[in-house]
Amino acid sequence: MRKILKNTALISSLTFSSRVLGVVRDALIAMYFGTSSQSDVFFIAFRPFDLVRKLFSEGILSLSFVSVFSETLEKEGRSKAVAMVFSFFSFLSLMGILIVLVGIFFAPLVIKVIAPGFVGFSYKYGLTIILFKIMLPYFWLILMSALCMGVLNSLGNFGVPAVAPVVFNLVVILFTILITRFFETPVMGLALGVAIGGVLQLILQVPFMIRFGMLKIPSFQFFHPRVLTVIKIMIPCMIGAASYQINIMIASSFASNLGEGSVSFIYYADRLVQFPLALFGVSAAMVFLPELSRKAVLGQLNEIAMLFSNGVRLVFFITIPAMAGLMALDEKIVAFLFGHGAFTDLAIQQTAECLIFLSIGLWAFTGVRLFVTLYYALSNIRVPFYSGIITISLNLILCSLFVDTLGIRGLVLSVSISAMAGFIYLFINIPGAVNIDKFEIIFSACRSLFLSVIMFFLVKQAAAFVLVKDDNPFLFGTGVVGCICFGAIFYLGMNVLISSPELRILKKGMVQNKS
Repeated sequence: MRKILKNTALISSLTFSSRVLGVVRDALIAMYFGTSSQSDVFFIAFRPFDLVRKLFSEGILSLSFVSVFSETLEKEGRSKAVAMVFSFFSFLSLMGILIVLVGIFFAPLVIKVIAPGFVGFSYKYGLTIILFKIMLPYFWLILMSALCMGVLNSLGNFGVPAVAPVVFNLVVILFTILITRFFETPVMGLALGVAIGGVLQLILQVPFMIRFGMLKIPSFQFFHPRVLTVIKIMIPCMIGAASYQINIMIASSFASNLGEGSVSFIYYADRLVQFPLALFGVSAAMVFLPELSRKAVLGQLNEIAMLFSNGVRLVFFITIPAMAGLMALDEKIVAFLFGHGAFTDLAIQQTAECLIFLSIGLWAFTGVRLFVTLYYALSNIRVPFYSGIITISLNLILCSLFVDTLGIRGLVLSVSISAMAGFIYLFINIPGAVNIDKFEIIFSACRSLFLSVIMFFLVKQAAAFVLVKDDNPFLFGTGVVGCICFGAIFYLGMNVLISSPELRILKKGMVQNKS
């Protein structure tokens, strides 16, 4: 557990830096473009690449690749593992190039599918196609970066892959501030920044791949037998582990039929939910997978049960109050982060409403990510695949039902409800051989939820008392941060008072880490 906590802390700190820069990036986009037609067009064009980035760069490729790579490394030696990496690199690279070329010719068809509401507007439709083509090379870059990330994580290097998104965000920030002004349609400069950011993100990881000897080929084989194993696992992995990202894309597609700014409202709400999700859920999952995979290969099922149970309890211990905090400070936090420049009061209100309904499912989004990791470490892809099918199918049905009555709020609510259904399916189908104490996890989550509900009302009242809309921006921002700190202090204080087992687990891990 000590090693897990140490690596999770490293990734979380680097992910935190990346997410902070991501928020700065999005705040600048909001300031420059607001929730206009240009922002809607950019977010729709960027959404497929953002989906692929999260599918691969945030661990989905690792879910399918790491377990096979780890097994090859443990059982067949380093030279066989290196041959497998280079073979998969060649295959993935070729597929990526083909998809980019096909995308250039079929871009209009792709946009019709992901943004059917834009087809009737020639300006939106045409601009979306242009931005999509500008960002197409980013697709290949994502695949290569993700493969490097999976290999480096498997070899115990979690720092460099976690730094790569920081570089990407810095590039997009610089392009937003310095380059967009030179384009007649400024949002084109933003799309170019995405492509350039992807180049630097890959370049950063290549020297470390060379240092580990992963690009030194003892015997090249274009189609290594293990590559086929990875490919067979990969597609079900995408469905199982990335159902949330797919559902957000589906919701955005439905939103393209609504009023101007609807796509942007969902994007900004999603970005705020992504902060705690990536910071704790994705970071923990990326560290868990190699460790759980190794223990599964060695048949250490009891250690898997204890390690995973403690990890899930700690992640829920943090994400459940984060969910309550986002809901309590909904409009305040949106105004603080995005409510500047072209981002209007109406945009703040609409984004805040989306944030509330999306935050409801934060615990489920995190839970799905962690439990999928457990299943894949145990080489069980069937249950996560079925969970993903259930989640995506239910979301499609609910979006169709809710869009006319609840509008954009119904779309994000559909995403949350669907994730809850997927999580429940994963939870009740945990393999009995692992012997995870389900009651212990439920009781721990309920304890966190109870304290978080109290914290919600206290923070809500504090925000209403302290935060005034017309305050000086600095005072308003200080008030928001103060409310967040107040909520965190109350929650941690109450856990200290009741001697929370999660605090003891955390303390034990930190003490062992120091020693």
